[in-house]
Amino acid sequence: MQIELQKTERELKIRNYSPKTIKSYLYGLRAYFNFKGNNFSELDQESIKNFLLHCEQKRISPQSRNLFLNAIKFHYCHVVKGHQKIEIQSAKKQRACLLYCLEMK
Repeated sequence: MQIELQKTERELKIRNYSPKTIKSYLYGLRAYFNFKGNNFSELDQESIKNFLLHCEQKRISPQSRNLFLNAIKFHYCHVVKGHQKIEIQSAKKQRACLLYCLEMK
C-alpha cells in the first residue's frame, strides 16, 4: 500500500497539486486501500461503490466522499494508467437553500 501511495504522491507533485489536495487525496486513498484490503493496482468498481456506501453509512459528508472518489479516479487513471473508465457518479450535495425551505414548512 505504501508504494502505491508514494507513486500517487509523486504524480500529484509533478502535476503541481496543492499540498492540501495531496494530503486529502492520500488520506482518501489510504482509507480506500484499507477497505479494499489487497490488490491495489486492480480496478474494481464494485469495491469502489462498496467503499463509498461504507463512507455514507459512517455519515461522511458528500463533499468528502466526492474527494475520495476523485482521489481513486486519479490513482487509477494517472498512476496505474488503467484504460477502464470509472463510471461512478459523484454524491449529490445537499443544498442549504432547499434545506432551509423545507425547515420553514
